[in-house]
Amino acid sequence: MKAELITTDSALAALRPEWEVLWSKAARHPGVTTPFQSPAWLLPWWDAFGTGQPRVAALHGASGLVGLLPLYMLEEGGGRKLLPMGVGITDYLDALIDPAAPAGAASILLETALGSAARDGVASCDLPDLPQGAALHNAAAPPGWRAEAWTGEPCPVLTLPASPEALRGPVPPNTLRKLRMSRHRAERAGGWSAATAGSDEVMPAWDALVAMHQARWTRRGEGGVLADPRVLAFHRAALPQLQQAGALRLLTLRIAGEVAAVYYALAAGPDRLLFYISGFDEARAFESPGTILLGHGIEAAIAEGRREIHFLRGGEAYKYAWGGVDRMNTGRRLLPP
Repeated sequence: MKAELITTDSALAALRPEWEVLWSKAARHPGVTTPFQSPAWLLPWWDAFGTGQPRVAALHGASGLVGLLPLYMLEEGGGRKLLPMGVGITDYLDALIDPAAPAGAASILLETALGSAARDGVASCDLPDLPQGAALHNAAAPPGWRAEAWTGEPCPVLTLPASPEALRGPVPPNTLRKLRMSRHRAERAGGWSAATAGSDEVMPAWDALVAMHQARWTRRGEGGVLADPRVLAFHRAALPQLQQAGALRLLTLRIAGEVAAVYYALAAGPDRLLFYISGFDEARAFESPGTILLGHGIEAAIAEGRREIHFLRGGEAYKYAWGGVDRMNTGRRLLPP
């Protein structure tokens, strides 16, 4: 195997075709690979938020690219640190590794990324939001470097049954009762329907989500995560790419023919669905459109053969009301000799 360190935007862009092949290969397997590691997510993130210099470790084998660790070097407070691309708005971070790659690939990537970092004045490498099973959990620190660990945010996960009829097992009865009541109310209000947005419906559905999300936070006197123009620019660039990669699920609920809720979800491998962000029309609060659409999304995930719903970072009450059980993200900080 041959490792290289990519430090320019042009070289990073040139890597995209191989990166797409590697991500597609890894995403076909159950495990920890998610769309958060794809070029469809991370390259738009770098365009929107990237400052400093790319420091991307790539590992090549006989079949092509077999491992990737996209970091960047940030100047901060007169010092330098390494961070993963995607940090901040990405719930799960990790190296991307071919499932068939030899053991130790993550350690090679880490050593490649950090090899000359101390000479370049890097004071630390922070690796936050590592999910359970992340390759970087057990990757060996380069010689002389030492590692510290911390516990991050909870990421509740709902383990799905084999059929929607069996939801009464993992999902509390009160929530299923509320779902039935909400659906009855929506029927009486003019009927409801839920569907996944097709290619030509993605941007209208996104615009509706943004409008509902921003209206809700404005009424609270706060901005919300979608108030940042860079965040909006990132998602507008990433959504079509995620759709093309087969990873996007924009679930849309209509009541009496009008959009009442939109859920932005991502398909991770064959086994998981990640609920990222949502918007719903508060004027429809009586019908609880968020509850109806989440119930639909869970049933659709079961129909696709998925086994887990990931509610991602944060301990909001509704996640536990649906039967979510905490899995903790963790972080590592690597310090040079």
